[in-house]
Amino acid sequence: MKNTFFIVAMLFYSASAAAETELNFNLINLNATAATEVANDKVSSVIQVMLNGTDPAKLGQQVNQRSNQLLAKIKDFDAVKSQTTGYQTRPMYKDSQIVSWQVSQQIRLHSNDFNQMSELLGEVQSLGTVQSMEFSLSDELIESTQNELMQQAISKFRNKASLIQQQFDEPGYRLVNMSVNTSGYAPVHRMESSMMMSADMSSKSAPVALEAGSNKVSVDVNGQIQLISDTTTLTD
Repeated sequence: MKNTFFIVAMLFYSASAAAETELNFNLINLNATAATEVANDKVSSVIQVMLNGTDPAKLGQQVNQRSNQLLAKIKDFDAVKSQTTGYQTRPMYKDSQIVSWQVSQQIRLHSNDFNQMSELLGEVQSLGTVQSMEFSLSDELIESTQNELMQQAISKFRNKASLIQQQFDEPGYRLVNMSVNTSGYAPVHRMESSMMMSADMSSKSAPVALEAGSNKVSVDVNGQIQLISDTTTLTD
């Protein structure tokens, strides 16, 4: 029984060693990249309602009133989503004494419709200040672009592998390992504080000009192939 176990163990070790040795020669590392510039299709903006004065309770009421007016206008634009955030009441000091108060409320906007966002920002210039604007790619656009680039990068990888196989005059190759990595699509930030907006301005102004720009999306394929001299070892 012990002899049988020893023979089986030796056979297993020999097979494993042979397989390991088989993968230790004719190995080539390859890389292929596909990239493209994609126009941003999403815009985000932060509008701030801020007032200063000596009565914090009164300021709070006025800020809430303006914020509610702003939210009511936003509801007229069905492609624009909103979220209130960043409500603050801050004392203002002089010589270690409180001399006034500052009350503010921020409203964050998101949309894939640049025309609606542009028109909305033009209409709310009497109510608040645009603090920031950010252009980016939607998740749907990122995914569809990556899928297209992945096909291109894998095709480039296979073409490189075939070229190397032909140059070394080998009948075939096998894929040993492969990894796929994506990168790009960092949001484009633009500050727009100069756009704003005093309370005595007209309640409706011209639409705000928006230039979304673009983002680079790329897919990298890294892998290792093994050149095969005997195609009978290849599996389908």
